[in-house]
Amino acid sequence: MLTACLNGARRPAEHPALPVTPAQLAADAARVVGPGAGVVHLHVEDDAGADTLAAGPLAAVLAAVRTRVPGLPVGVTTGAWAAPDPADRLAAVRSWTVLPDSASVNWHEPGAEEVAALLLDRGVGVEAGLWTLDAVRAWCASRLHDRCTRVLLELPDGPGEAVTSELARRC
Repeated sequence: MLTACLNGARRPAEHPALPVTPAQLAADAARVVGPGAGVVHLHVEDDAGADTLAAGPLAAVLAAVRTRVPGLPVGVTTGAWAAPDPADRLAAVRSWTVLPDSASVNWHEPGAEEVAALLLDRGVGVEAGLWTLDAVRAWCASRLHDRCTRVLLELPDGPGEAVTSELARRC
């Protein structure tokens, strides 16, 4: 399965072609399906271009993408940079009136287990975001481990020998 991340945690000023509006994200979703993407992962942004977990912008983006590319699974982020307090992330997910197909949960962030549990309870697939060896261990020990849809390895500096060995042994 090829997942295309359409924008990431970037600001519009970082690149002139960065899709941020619902229409831009929907157009880019349509563009990546042709070359083979079977899922899109996107970051919903507020009017200032910052990631948000707010229900209104999420609903608008999901409606636009699903209208433009019916049947394409859509995943979103629940990254702590969008809502640093775990209670705020939980409140945001509870407020969603339109649900994505999946959401990434970064296992190194405070409240990850609770956010993942709430998403699963709401019928949203969870993609476990693993950035560190501690995150791998926490996810492997999680009671939700077997309920996650897939794993997203975030390796900004490469996994290193310890993480590679741990992942190879897989929980």
